[in-house]
Amino acid sequence: MNSRKRLKTLTDSILNNTATQQDIDELSQMLHSSEEHLDDYVKYASQDAILLWNSESRSELKNHLPVRKSQIVANWLWQKSPLIAAVALVAIAIPWLSASSIQRELATIASTSDCLWGDGTLPTTQGEKLTSGRLRLVSGIAELQFPDTKVAIEGPADIELISATRCRLNGGSLVGTANGGGGKFVVETPCAEITDRGTKFGVAVTTSGDARLDVIEGEVDVKYHHSGKKLTLNSASRTFLSRDSLADPRHKRSHNERLAGPLSRNGIVHLPAIDAADVTSGDKQEGVDFPRPEHALLVKHSDDSPTWNRKAFLRFDLTNFSANGSTQVELRLEGVATGMGYMSLVPDSTFNLYGVSDPYNTEWNSSTLSRENFPGRQPKSYQLDPKKVELLGQFTVQKSNPVGQFSVIDPRLQGFVKSNSGKRVTLVLERLTPATSSSSYVHGFADLTHPTRSPPTLRLESEVSQSPHSPQD
Repeated sequence: MNSRKRLKTLTDSILNNTATQQDIDELSQMLHSSEEHLDDYVKYASQDAILLWNSESRSELKNHLPVRKSQIVANWLWQKSPLIAAVALVAIAIPWLSASSIQRELATIASTSDCLWGDGTLPTTQGEKLTSGRLRLVSGIAELQFPDTKVAIEGPADIELISATRCRLNGGSLVGTANGGGGKFVVETPCAEITDRGTKFGVAVTTSGDARLDVIEGEVDVKYHHSGKKLTLNSASRTFLSRDSLADPRHKRSHNERLAGPLSRNGIVHLPAIDAADVTSGDKQEGVDFPRPEHALLVKHSDDSPTWNRKAFLRFDLTNFSANGSTQVELRLEGVATGMGYMSLVPDSTFNLYGVSDPYNTEWNSSTLSRENFPGRQPKSYQLDPKKVELLGQFTVQKSNPVGQFSVIDPRLQGFVKSNSGKRVTLVLERLTPATSSSSYVHGFADLTHPTRSPPTLRLESEVSQSPHSPQD
């Protein structure tokens, strides 16, 4: 059946009051997509009104016709017939068409977590009923309950609610979960249309309009806007969507940049790391099979996908620095957005900080560090050896806010730095909290090359100002 015949069938069901909610949504999409369809709809509706006018009385017609249409069309048609004008109101008002009201309720804000909202057109209070419109979430996580699907949006995100079974993600990330095996919820992106089949899936849209799709459970259909190409993805699969096809992987980041030596002022010394890298437990690396964020150290713990566990390693040079007079030692890290995985699929996460003990603190650099040679490892394993490392402290990252400054202030860290004065030391960052899904969020921290965020830094405070020498390369 071609589109024009389908439009006629849907129009007849609307005018006969036999349309289902699915018919209403489908007709709404057709009128959104084509001015020709809109013109045809007005023509069909007007013809139907004329036939009814000639066969029934005006009082009888009032019981047959739903109250819907646009005043723009009505003003033109009113001169010919009040009936035709009344029917014409349906065509332009179809995006909000409902058997009971013009502005139909589409979803409810089920929950919010640390939400900061931007300039949108819809209310943002938990429990609010939402009609069609736009939500802009600057930060945090908000869950929207549609009739058959729960959608968790993760700030920053820009989303439009179109119908009870359709939304448009202009930017940011969301996770959709079908209720009780329902399906056919559609997420539009700038480059493709994604339809779930009673499943759980994640979508992330970049500022350029490209998208990443993760099928967590079940199956998802994808249709590219530009080429019309269609594909079906099964559980535990991922694809990158550009304007035409798969997105191009981003280039690997460079590890060659170095920062200046420590800065000392008023008894406080800031000692940036001289090298930093992350290590993945499996034999694949980001940037080869799929993109990875630039200027970020990645950390993840997933029992479901053990080949994608990640640890971060930090190298500090204390060879020309004495920390014996320090009254406090603090490690500072800058959390950065990675765009990898979904925040709503990982709980608040605890991170452990370890120090590699002598004599296991072997020399390493970021260009050669791997899962087979990192310091402090158990033989033939990706795990740290508790006999080779020391726990120096912990910190927690809330799932709704993984970006910002995090720090470790702990007597164990201070003792480790003091006992290793005059040496180069290695610190290891590991996430203790496991992920709830293989597609859950991968945490990121700024590395030495980040253009706007501070690198990993040791802040040492002492009663007397120290004048450390810059480390030699």
